[in-house]
Amino acid sequence: MSMIYLAVDSDVGLANSEAEVWKTTRGIGMERVDNMTEGIEKLLSNEYLYIGINSDAVDFMPLLRTMRSVTHTPILIVTGKFDTDDEVAALEAGADLYARWHKTTEGNIASVLAHITRITDQRRTPPPPSNVIVCKKLLIAPLQQSVFIGDNKIDLTVKEFDVLHMLMSNRGCVFSPEQIYTEIWDSHFDESTKEVIRTTMKRLRQKLQIHPQSPEPDYIKNIRDVGYLFDIKY
Repeated sequence: MSMIYLAVDSDVGLANSEAEVWKTTRGIGMERVDNMTEGIEKLLSNEYLYIGINSDAVDFMPLLRTMRSVTHTPILIVTGKFDTDDEVAALEAGADLYARWHKTTEGNIASVLAHITRITDQRRTPPPPSNVIVCKKLLIAPLQQSVFIGDNKIDLTVKEFDVLHMLMSNRGCVFSPEQIYTEIWDSHFDESTKEVIRTTMKRLRQKLQIHPQSPEPDYIKNIRDVGYLFDIKY
């Protein structure tokens, strides 16, 4: 069993203070991320004792169901502002626990350990295969037809989504406009359809550039006179 838990918590001070007690009293370490997308990326390649989400600091609901789809690790959500409607929504989306913070860190630790012991005993099957792809804060979940950058949902058309999925599934490969059109539109490519690809790619790249005035990564590169690729250097 892993001796590290994953904290999804943008409140660095609180996360670090909790982590210090976990480490000194139980010998269990922490790995922290700021948002759900980064958390899912960690879960795709690492195992953890449990996932602790601070709902007061993270907008967890939009991606909770996707997180559950990639792991059987216990997902525990804690809050200082308990709401029964939020509890029901969280549990229906895949959380194992939605609870108010205890008055002491030791109380939180005792509660968490009791819950993860129960959950782990009940859950002995391996996690389901995942088709979620994450690359540098950009997440695409084909089953949910969802795209996120961090915790920001990106609204794409069906064709934009399919093009992005094609490029992300083949990171580093350059696809010509003809290849993209033939694969996604399932139709014959000719000179008149070049503008369709150009317009689609322009819109897609603009939507992924969620902060045009800041140095956000330009995920999709246009290789002049060749085609497009999802750039793996970021």
